[in-house]
Amino acid sequence: MKKSKDRVQRPETEKINAAEMVAAYDELDQLREQYPDIASEVNPQYNKKTVMERLLGFYTAMRERFHKETVVQRKVYLWLHLLGMFGVHHFYARHWVKGVIYLAVCWSGISIGMTLIDWMAAFPKAADENGRIVV
Repeated sequence: MKKSKDRVQRPETEKINAAEMVAAYDELDQLREQYPDIASEVNPQYNKKTVMERLLGFYTAMRERFHKETVVQRKVYLWLHLLGMFGVHHFYARHWVKGVIYLAVCWSGISIGMTLIDWMAAFPKAADENGRIVV
């Protein structure tokens, strides 16, 4: 067997069995659980996954802490989605930070997609007897 760049290369005539491959992956996962610091140093992609998980956890924690649900008129809120590219529906719902973000990225078209998602989330909500929904 030849060694290059700290990896063992098998001769072309030797084939890997599928069961051996599964066992090797299981062993690798066990080693990653035992030594998480080394796994992130050896494979930077492994470290990116944990960073994304941390960011997502931080986002959800901040959203739970600062997001306040507001009551708005359903018809007005749905009609304001026509100007949602500029964040008008978020300003109406008193979500100032989201409105400013939509306004800041309105030139890129990203806010159009985000507005469509907001509309799809608000449309199926049933209004109460006064025609209001919670956003």
